Amino acid sequence: WSCTRISSRRTCPSSSSCDIRNSCPGIVEKGKLESFNLPIYGPSIDEVKTVITRNKLFCIDHIELFESNWDPYDDLEHDGMHISPHRGMNVAKCIRAVSEPLLASHFGEYILDKLFQRFAQIVERHLAKENAKYSVIVLSLNRRD
Repeated sequence: WSCTRISSRRTCPSSSSCDIRNSCPGIVEKGKLESFNLPIYGPSIDEVKTVITRNKLFCIDHIELFESNWDPYDDLEHDGMHISPHRGMNVAKCIRAVSEPLLASHFGEYILDKLFQRFAQIVERHLAKENAKYSVIVLSLNRRD
């Protein structure tokens, strides 16, 4: 399995320590693991602006970068550690909601519960050491005439 992450972002759930591949040993057949590739790209604000400008169909009304905690239930504004025994599971559920159909079609549904349980444990250990955040680009566009 290759989850190619090219990003200007500081931390993200599939960064090395929380890569879902770390959840796979003993669960997924080696051949299936090696034949899976999921390239992921996280653009910078400048890259998004460039693509929209080149396209010439829209003009940017507003663009902003936000950071959001991995755990969707952790709404603390500061960088202090929010202690909850469910943080890893909360993150794993979010990742599962997005990736389950793709993973199920390649690896089979029978492994998903165990895979995401392990992934939740790995994320929980990571979050105990570091408060990680997603970077989210939000923009408002106007269609050009």
